[in-house]
Amino acid sequence: MPATAARKAKQTLPKSATITIQDQEPSPDGVVEVSPDGGRVHFENKDKCDYRLRFWRPKTDPNQGLDLFLPAGGRATVLIKKNDEFDYSVMGIDVDKVANGHGGGPIKN
Repeated sequence: MPATAARKAKQTLPKSATITIQDQEPSPDGVVEVSPDGGRVHFENKDKCDYRLRFWRPKTDPNQGLDLFLPAGGRATVLIKKNDEFDYSVMGIDVDKVANGHGGGPIKN
């Protein structure tokens, strides 16, 4: 049975969520939503190589996005504000074009 609007309003979003990267693939690879009041999305790299995480707003050019460094075996964290939404791609450290990466998301509030 679908949740009613009032019931949905009472549901709270988690303060944090973790996206695990293994073999350059994000898991989960769909929508990840956290609370707007200091919500965090952690990216955890299980691989033995570094990656570039590229973030961009939906319906914008992904090649103009912001890049973060995700070290081998390490973590990177993104803070989410109210109404934030970003698509992302997991790319090799020497790759510059999103088409060569493995996408996921969006991450959002």
